[in-house]
Amino acid sequence: MAQKTTFQNPGVESDTIETLSKKLLKTTAKLSAANKELSKTNNELAESERKRKEMLANISHDLRAPITAIRSALDLLSTLENPTAEDIKSTIGLMDRRVSTLESLIQDMYFLFCVEDETRPLDLEDVDLAPFLESYFYDAIIDSRYDSHDMQLDIPMDLSCHVNIDVQKTIRVLDNLFTNAAKYSGDGTSITLSCRTSGKNATITVSDNGRGIPAESLAHIFDRTYTVSSSRSPGSPTGSGLGLAIVKAVVEKENGTVTCESEVGKGCTFVITLPCK
Repeated sequence: MAQKTTFQNPGVESDTIETLSKKLLKTTAKLSAANKELSKTNNELAESERKRKEMLANISHDLRAPITAIRSALDLLSTLENPTAEDIKSTIGLMDRRVSTLESLIQDMYFLFCVEDETRPLDLEDVDLAPFLESYFYDAIIDSRYDSHDMQLDIPMDLSCHVNIDVQKTIRVLDNLFTNAAKYSGDGTSITLSCRTSGKNATITVSDNGRGIPAESLAHIFDRTYTVSSSRSPGSPTGSGLGLAIVKAVVEKENGTVTCESEVGKGCTFVITLPCK
């Protein structure tokens, strides 16, 4: 019986091992990259959850304070056998101020949650930026909140830029920045609204020459858990810090960005950049 002889090319097995090794290395690299991305996502989720809990803790504190004050006022009235008209007037005034605080906080919470809700898109429309900002400014200068400030408008006569924005929510953005400037600037200080275009972008700035914000705080002022008052005036009562978080949420949904430049004792400049159409 003839014996069958098989000839094997020694390079075939070597080539196969080398190919498998390369595939294994590529697969390992992909798994490593996927693992890093998963780890990053997990860290972001954990940080988001931490911030959510911190924000809720801040809000719970801010809700508790006015409610406690209202309860104390009611208890005081109930213990007075013959409350005077002045007693009643003073107590009602205190309760009214605390209710206003509650209303403001609840409105901010609801507004922010609506903006951040992905199922509720903004009502975007094509807006001619210059007349929009001018209209806002001239409404602001007759607002009693700014009576003690030097209000200035700085918009070039030939400014031409259309932006895609939600008008009502952008007005809220400007309101938050203006009231923030007034709150942390003394009587006689200036609040300036300006706008410029560069390339395909429009830059809107709201600036003041008030107290300013420390450099170490600037990276956090748009966080939902941050309180501006703690950086501008240490020791002052804290709040939920939702005003600037609302600014950031709205601007980013309009495909823009917002930043802040500040120096203690010299004021703040909030810079909003939006794409022109």
